[in-house]
Amino acid sequence: MAQFFKAAPTNSIKNHILKNIKVEKLDHRGRGLAYFQKKPLFIDGALAGELLEVQIIETKKRYSKAKIKKIIKASELRITAACPHYQECGGCDLQHLSQQSQIQIKADGLLSLFKRFAKQVPQQLEEPITDKAWGYRRTARFGLQFDKKNKHLKMGFRRAQSNDLIDQKVCPVLLPALECLLAPLKILLNSLQCKADLGHVELLYSDQGAVILLRHMKSLSEPDLKLITAFSDQHKVNFFGQPSSNQSVCLAGKAHLSYRLPEWDCSLSFTPTDFLQVNTTINEKMVSQALQWLALEKTDRVLDLFCGLGNFTLPIARQVESVVGVEGVQKMVDRAAENAQLNNLHNAEFYQADLSDENIIQQEWAKQSFNKVLLDPARAGALDCLAFIAQKKPSHILYVSCDPLTLARDSQLLLDKGYKLEKLGLLDMFPQTAHMEAMALFTG
Repeated sequence: MAQFFKAAPTNSIKNHILKNIKVEKLDHRGRGLAYFQKKPLFIDGALAGELLEVQIIETKKRYSKAKIKKIIKASELRITAACPHYQECGGCDLQHLSQQSQIQIKADGLLSLFKRFAKQVPQQLEEPITDKAWGYRRTARFGLQFDKKNKHLKMGFRRAQSNDLIDQKVCPVLLPALECLLAPLKILLNSLQCKADLGHVELLYSDQGAVILLRHMKSLSEPDLKLITAFSDQHKVNFFGQPSSNQSVCLAGKAHLSYRLPEWDCSLSFTPTDFLQVNTTINEKMVSQALQWLALEKTDRVLDLFCGLGNFTLPIARQVESVVGVEGVQKMVDRAAENAQLNNLHNAEFYQADLSDENIIQQEWAKQSFNKVLLDPARAGALDCLAFIAQKKPSHILYVSCDPLTLARDSQLLLDKGYKLEKLGLLDMFPQTAHMEAMALFTG
């Protein structure tokens, strides 16, 4: 007898409106946590103690997500967001809280992650590294979408949980020198012949002034290049084209870009496609604290993993016998080596290596002895290379993390190897967002 598949009926609650939902607390990402049908219900923009009317936007086996439709009873901590795009933009997600409240939520989240994933939890965090809450971002990427019907190019951040762009008019977390370029830049891009063939545009700030990086899918015409040059002259910006993902070409303005770390008299050259820490002041404070926690001495031999341009490596080199920087991307290794030469630092060496490779110990640089280690990995963490680090038996291991979840997870391996969590602190690199960075010091 033939058998036919019949889908089981589903009881999806997506798009359902729920009334009188009580928010119990916030999770480590700053989301409101309530419960519905005995499952966690995560609500963006909600605060502990609030009574809400919400709409289910996603339902999974173990949890659901919802968005606020109406605030029935607001928290005393809730404030009015400063940015007019806040309710639609997917960039910031904590503007409904003061900076002090944001930092407290992040600190509580960091401690909760360590309680969950690491056996050793500090009694308290070190004093957080903070600075101004607005006008701090020195890098930002804006999406570009061409409307074929209206022949208009839209420029902006994406809407929350969407690929659509908002009509970006302001962005108060940007450096003022970058934010003031938003309106004239939109006008320029809409005047280009190639506006239907643009991918995205990035704004960044260097010691040479504002920088614009334009991703274009086709070659720029002569009339377009003239418009770009005129724009560069009028607004005193350095304009780069990006014909491919790994290539940038100076179209107008200064081709050489750099930023300074004044405390260590270091100048680091970079290109518009290189990774930069987005918050200049927090970056300088972060480097300073890292070097203090490592308690550097003239006889130290230091290993800096995931070293990038040499943001930590070069200041370290000023204070120790030698430092080795290791990075996975060869062009960053080359840039770091060039930066060491430009700063007359001859005790720093740089190598390219896949730091997730279990045979890393076989490489020549890895056979050297190091008594202190700094690592600053990407969000995926550094679990694959921690056994190698512990094998070198350094007295200090300084871990800078852009994802405290992986930091808490990775910490347990170091604790199992006999290291002690000496210090743990928060870095408020991204005010107005739930994104948090952290620094941990392990001693053995």
